[in-house]
Amino acid sequence: MKKKQTLTYIKNIILPCILLSGVTGAFTGLLIFCFKYVSGQVIELSDKIYSYAQDKPVIILPIVAGCIVLSVISAAILRFSPDSRGGGIPTAIAILRGLITFSWVKSIFCVFFSSLVSYMAGVPLGNEGPSVQMGTGVGSAAVNIFAGKHKAWERYSMTAGACAGFASATGAPVSGVFFALEEAHRRFSPMIVMTASVSVACGSLLSSALCRLAGISVLSFDIDIPYAMGFSYFWVAVVAGLLCGFYAALYTKIFKVIRSLINDKMSKLPHFLKVTSIFVLVALIGNISHDCIGSGHSLAQAIFENNVSWYLALVYLAVRTLLVVASNNAGITGGLFVPTLIFGALIGTLTAKALIYSGLLPEQYYLIAVVICMISFLGASVKTPITAIVFSMEALSAIRNVPFVIIGVITAYIVVETMGIISSNDLSIEQKVHDLNSGRRKIAVDTVITAKSGCFAIGKEPRDILWPPYCIIVSMKKNESDDGKSYTGAISENDQLAVHFQTYDTAKTAKELCYILGDQNIYESAVIRSEGENQNIPE
Repeated sequence: MKKKQTLTYIKNIILPCILLSGVTGAFTGLLIFCFKYVSGQVIELSDKIYSYAQDKPVIILPIVAGCIVLSVISAAILRFSPDSRGGGIPTAIAILRGLITFSWVKSIFCVFFSSLVSYMAGVPLGNEGPSVQMGTGVGSAAVNIFAGKHKAWERYSMTAGACAGFASATGAPVSGVFFALEEAHRRFSPMIVMTASVSVACGSLLSSALCRLAGISVLSFDIDIPYAMGFSYFWVAVVAGLLCGFYAALYTKIFKVIRSLINDKMSKLPHFLKVTSIFVLVALIGNISHDCIGSGHSLAQAIFENNVSWYLALVYLAVRTLLVVASNNAGITGGLFVPTLIFGALIGTLTAKALIYSGLLPEQYYLIAVVICMISFLGASVKTPITAIVFSMEALSAIRNVPFVIIGVITAYIVVETMGIISSNDLSIEQKVHDLNSGRRKIAVDTVITAKSGCFAIGKEPRDILWPPYCIIVSMKKNESDDGKSYTGAISENDQLAVHFQTYDTAKTAKELCYILGDQNIYESAVIRSEGENQNIPE
């Protein structure tokens, strides 16, 4: 019996995790390398155009005209593929949690080209969000092409692709794994760890090798901190954390206000006009100051070298915050991860300059203070403290200053938790789910489902299974013929699971549960406590 259990475990869990995740990771790594290379060329061209126009006011009209043309292209792509709108990470998370659906073909191609249009116009968004969303699309493609009869693996494969996309875009593989655990699914599961780890390893190795051959930087930022800050300056991390926590709370308030303005006050305005207004605004601001727009990598480098004055840092922080939030809420394709780090860097340079000027902090600790603020703001605004801390060690050379980074992140996190602030990603997800299910109501269902022979759930524990959203396994009654030697807590053939779930779409939820537990009528003995509008219970 033990040998049979081991073979079942290898067949049902180990091999699919390795094979599907490996394929997904490899293709994602290749795709993200191509995306990084092409987007780098586009961003460089955009930088040259805006730099050339900096002291030539006569150039402003052609640039504005060009941005209008780009906005029309962007709006057309987003109209064709609404799934490509907004930040890639919130969209990917909503897909991974089963909250929204998407077309992987449209997602990959439209996100790729729509992002390039945004970068060409100088919209201050990053490339990591699109990379995560495209990786999610690759994961869906892998299951549909190679394992079409096993649709229950799709969310695992998409998780693998999302993690590989994050790791390949940022050069932070361990952070990519923690992204799945802390942000995407918010739980620890051996299957999630396996799928994420295998995919990240394959994707990162391939992407890194190709980047080095092409002369592209693997990491997001070029930074080196070869020394540690004295322990007597631990209070600097507390101050940094407090400032970042309060600004993260303010950032969330600004996000809500602008979202309300764009989605409510301007609801009757055609989408392409919203996109065009953002593109034109970016063009006008870019002709005044190029550091207020664009990806922000050159600004970050200037901050690392302490080449940004305090008053300009204030201006950049205010303008970039408004542009990033407006762009995201207008549905323009692009990532929020790098912009979030730039906000933290700007807060960091202001904090460090103030402390150095007042004689409280030696100048040699300037860069450490900046990095602490970058990670503290990231951990607070997205509410992923562990991922943020790990990312600081992998991508920002903070390994020698981890205790100070932890103090800063925890302080900032406590501030936003105390103030009841939700993460910026959750705000975007709420809006996407609201838009998708507008006019519909949830219904609550209690039913008993039997694990059919050969179904996906066999040999897996309930905690390892990505159930449909709002689905809870209340109890599990073991099959009477079970000899008691099956895996502890694992689902066996003919086990009966008492399931409670809420859904906007009964047919979709039924299909997902059948993918997991085998074909059956899950509503045959169901108790429906409330019923929404336009719901048809499938037979």
